[in-house]
Amino acid sequence: MFSFGKNKEATKVIDVVFMNKAAKWHACNLALKADAATVFIAWFEETQQQLQAFFKDQNQTSAEVILYRQASAHYTADKQIIFVEHYPLLEKEATLFVALNLKEVKIFSSLDEPLFQYYGGERIIEIIKNTGVNENEYLQHPMISRALKKAQEKLAEKILIEQSAQSQSEWFRRNLCE
Repeated sequence: MFSFGKNKEATKVIDVVFMNKAAKWHACNLALKADAATVFIAWFEETQQQLQAFFKDQNQTSAEVILYRQASAHYTADKQIIFVEHYPLLEKEATLFVALNLKEVKIFSSLDEPLFQYYGGERIIEIIKNTGVNENEYLQHPMISRALKKAQEKLAEKILIEQSAQSQSEWFRRNLCE
């Protein structure tokens, strides 16, 4: 079979999963200290506001926390980009990654977020706690990224008409009333 269109290489997603939001915010702070030009991108206004408040509490006045719709390839060029959550639907993420010309993207998530809770994140938290893992440690493996991708694809199958939301939890309430 021939492909006459542009061969789109998928953006490599590096998922970094923390046990809870506090550990994720701590990692964002460390990333900012390591590279002051880091841009943090949130999918939802609530997440953006929470991270901005966290940075303010940490006296990190130069932190750039923007919403996905404010991101452009020109703005993010030559900067470290960290997404601070997944969007529940894979296609929306992939479209933005291509628009931003990202070959690789790092996404910080936490097991207490609605996306993970929808798929039993609280059970995973208990398992991890029982192994004695430090709360600030993270999970990162290509298997995790594949599992998240499949979870997003399964969610997309359930959505007929997507309703927008201010937070990830509101998105789940509005779009997956089961």
